[in-house]
Amino acid sequence: MAMANNKAHCFICKKEKITYPCRGCSKEFCLIHLPEHQQMLNDELNHIINDYDQFKQKINEQKQNPQNLQKHSLIKQINQWETNSIEIIQQKAQNCREIVIKSLQIIIYDTEKKFNDLSKQIKQIYKENEFNEINLNYLKNQLVEITQELNNPSDISIEQDSQSFINEISIISSKKPKYNKWKQNAITVAGGNGQGQELNQLKGPYGVFIDRKKNIFIVDTSNHRIVEWKHNATEGHIIAGGNKQGNRLEQLDRPTDVIVDQQNHSIIIADCGNRRVIQWLNQNQQILIENIDCWGLVMDKHGFLYVSDWRKNEVRRWKMGEYDNEGIVVAGGNGHGDQLNQLNFPTFIFVDE
Repeated sequence: MAMANNKAHCFICKKEKITYPCRGCSKEFCLIHLPEHQQMLNDELNHIINDYDQFKQKINEQKQNPQNLQKHSLIKQINQWETNSIEIIQQKAQNCREIVIKSLQIIIYDTEKKFNDLSKQIKQIYKENEFNEINLNYLKNQLVEITQELNNPSDISIEQDSQSFINEISIISSKKPKYNKWKQNAITVAGGNGQGQELNQLKGPYGVFIDRKKNIFIVDTSNHRIVEWKHNATEGHIIAGGNKQGNRLEQLDRPTDVIVDQQNHSIIIADCGNRRVIQWLNQNQQILIENIDCWGLVMDKHGFLYVSDWRKNEVRRWKMGEYDNEGIVVAGGNGHGDQLNQLNFPTFIFVDE
């Protein structure tokens, strides 16, 4: 019985041997050259890592030293355009100066001739000693005209052409910062009917949350309630609290913020006066976090809940559904102060994407 032939040609030595496939390049290598191929891959990876480290260092240098951006090729192009434009303008200005100087020389020559003629007339009148007011006014006017012509020649003027003689440049970038221009006049979307506890009134509102349907959830702090105003509604309706100030589950005490979990349509409230974070779902209440001087709430797209603690000067994070722990400090937590690792009475928070 013949032995099965499981040999193939090695990609490096080209000899028929027992080979091992590389799944990355789909080539076969013998036992001797397989480590060599692996080493080549390692060298290539190290080269990529080295390029990555150099690129990362370059980015960090540009972030730490904004003046280095002046060396960017685009800035160099702008600088070169500026230099070229200045040279063109200077050359144009020099040409205009030469034309004006030559023209002024001609004007001075003509003016001098007129002045000499006037001088002869003055001498003649003085010599003959026969003159009156008419002669004097004539001489005076002639002298004024000659002087004005010399100081402000009527034959020369500067005319500006609106058409540019240099190549104008502009920056085309899809990364331009957006500056939204807000309308000067706003409209009232909730409240605006004086301070009070009626459904069309608010009293000391703090936090606001807007859902996808543009419904507004308002923390009506001094009324100890959360009020929902439908889009374009003229009054709201109470969805949490509103049972006077208190610490029972159906009561709130000076709430400060609210968010809506749009997955299960529950609302989560920073019940500041009761030092708790409480969830309302279909009129059922559940305390999520206790003994916390909460103020601001926010939930990121991964379902993590962030709470600011104004007394401890910190922001903590909890995973949704796992509130039986102290959470994780993500900001502050180093006492009250103005250092970069400290907070001072943190209130509202925001988490970007």
